[in-house]
Amino acid sequence: MKDKSFKIIKSSGEKADFSLSKLRRSLFSSGADELTVDNILNVVRDELYQCISTKEIYNRAFALLKKSKSIYASKYKLKKAIYELRPTGFPFEKFID
Repeated sequence: MKDKSFKIIKSSGEKADFSLSKLRRSLFSSGADELTVDNILNVVRDELYQCISTKEIYNRAFALLKKSKSIYASKYKLKKAIYELRPTGFPFEKFID
């Protein structure tokens, strides 16, 4: 990978620096093992470009997880599925807590 810092576009429209550690943490939270996480990080990192959206990064990581082991992908998608409940998913998260 290039030793270059990438700016990403968050869902709010705000620009931020890409954080490999945040992506790593979210992949581990799906239950994926270290080898799977490292492989996905390498692929995603090589496909980064300036101003890529977090949605695109998420979709790519999700597709790679699904290809590797679908149970990881379903756990990775859980938060997104909750947010799709509208308006924010927060009431459901609060209910579960």
